[in-house]
Amino acid sequence: MTDNSRRLMGRKDAAAYCGIAESTFSLWVSTHKMPPCIPGTRKWDKRAIDAKLDEISGLGVNGNEDPYEKWMRENSNE
Repeated sequence: MTDNSRRLMGRKDAAAYCGIAESTFSLWVSTHKMPPCIPGTRKWDKRAIDAKLDEISGLGVNGNEDPYEKWMRENSNE
């Protein structure tokens, strides 16, 4: 079981934290739905995952977002 007090977690725990399969988490990382692991590690930051979940669920809408960045985010699956 995931220890929710830890900020950094491995792929398996990160997937469990999101409530998805590890393979789905890997897909989401590769399609930029989830953040990449911290450079030089195989660990994900819980806060970065939370921020991406807020963003994809519409909770993290930023009116100051660069139009190109927005387009890239919205069209990264194509």
